[in-house]
Amino acid sequence: MTREAEPGGAADLATRLLRDRGQRVTRPRLAVVEALRRLPGHPSAEQVAAEVSTAAPGVHRATVYRTLETLADLGVVTHVHMSHGTTAYHLASDEGEPHLHARCSVCGRVLDLSQDLLDEARDRVAAELGFELDTGHVALSGRCADCR
Repeated sequence: MTREAEPGGAADLATRLLRDRGQRVTRPRLAVVEALRRLPGHPSAEQVAAEVSTAAPGVHRATVYRTLETLADLGVVTHVHMSHGTTAYHLASDEGEPHLHARCSVCGRVLDLSQDLLDEARDRVAAELGFELDTGHVALSGRCADCR
């Protein structure tokens, strides 16, 4: 049900996705992709900006935020809304498969979950209420096995 993130090759995939979509591979974009490759887990925009400022000091913080948004719009980066208004990011997987996230409300650990985990709930909400759930951009909240 859960899987470990596998960033190996994700930077190459990100570069390929940009080129395939007719987008330029700019220094700030490469800096953000490389920061995401180096950072463990699901870092926040602030963490990405801090990593970029160390590796590529000439890239402005605002550029990092805009770049994260652009890369998410292009499908190169995945973003997920965590608790308290925080957004976390990671590179799109080599498999190209979207997945869900669960965040421990005690320790903050983020788990990757199978995309089909909430299919039944999504279908039921659609059938009963005519409402289309977007499960991929919000992390489920709860307690991990270690914190229970």
